[in-house]
Amino acid sequence: MAQDEQVVEQGVHTYSKVDHYVPPVEPKVVQHLEWFQDQKLALMMHWGPYSQLGLVESWALSDQDAEWSRHGVDWGVTNKEFKEQYKNLNKTFNPIRFQPDEWAKLAKEGGFKYLIFTTKHHDGFCMWDTQYSDYKITGEDCPFHTHHYADICGHLFEAFRRQGIGIVAYFSKADWHVPSYWAPHMERGDFTWRGPSYKPEEHKDLWEEFVQFTHNQLLELCTRYGKIDVLWFDAGWVCEQSGQDIRLGEAVDKVRKIQPWIISA
Repeated sequence: MAQDEQVVEQGVHTYSKVDHYVPPVEPKVVQHLEWFQDQKLALMMHWGPYSQLGLVESWALSDQDAEWSRHGVDWGVTNKEFKEQYKNLNKTFNPIRFQPDEWAKLAKEGGFKYLIFTTKHHDGFCMWDTQYSDYKITGEDCPFHTHHYADICGHLFEAFRRQGIGIVAYFSKADWHVPSYWAPHMERGDFTWRGPSYKPEEHKDLWEEFVQFTHNQLLELCTRYGKIDVLWFDAGWVCEQSGQDIRLGEAVDKVRKIQPWIISA
């Protein structure tokens, strides 16, 4: 395909009008892609308050996904009661045996080349000291917030970098906790699904609030937490095609002004 036929939609290379991958041209991104292709083996880790229940992360909050995601809920509660219990798991999450340096050494011994760590899953709980949400590992209602390793992402990333292991920040584009995405008392009522509790095209100001919230968190991660090799985005339904345009390409462009090599996936 000729170069002038290649189309990038809002900076996202995997979407084009000709349904063809358009490779990046930024020299530092291209160079970093060459590095990444040789890494091969990753340690991917979902970890958060939900680990206390032994449930799959986040999904049981969605009534749309209840049929498969709530099999592990073996105590008698209504959907509403369960969701409230889940949201309050931050108040008992206290992983006092967290040892980032030991984890990093074991990963190095195991041959892992890069870490994929969930900074935030769909439930909205942040494993870093974000300034844009109180629902976080360093929040005052989380007992771990007084621990010397309380800012988990920061200490984990530093420990793995010391072992020469790359850092991939896994980040959910959906946030089922922040009111600008799952706003209470909107048209969907109590039934929750994967998307927002309202139609973004009918509540443009509220949606823009969520877009800016998302951009701010991404910039925060890439400003305060050292070198990030890759941003790994989850929640594929949050996209322009579904009416949930968070202007991801714009966000990546902002991030690359800080870390020009960063890969987005």
